[in-house]
Amino acid sequence: MSMISSGAPPVPAKAWLGPLLSALAITAVLVAGLIYFVVELWPRLPAGWALVGFILLAVLVIGYPIWALARWSNRYLEKQRRQ
Repeated sequence: MSMISSGAPPVPAKAWLGPLLSALAITAVLVAGLIYFVVELWPRLPAGWALVGFILLAVLVIGYPIWALARWSNRYLEKQRRQ
């Protein structure tokens, strides 16, 4: 593998650890909040609201990773075209 110099200063070896732990902590808090919502608050919703909420959650859970992958792919392809 060849190393291509971008002119940017080198990244320290453990520079990824802080952002990774932050992302994991945020994800854990969001998942805990979602579990609390589904277990405690979902049964109190009227049936129509629960159905709409379920559909919105399904669209977000299924659609966001697809959208993020497509966005990453577009950036990657654009980067490849510029090289």
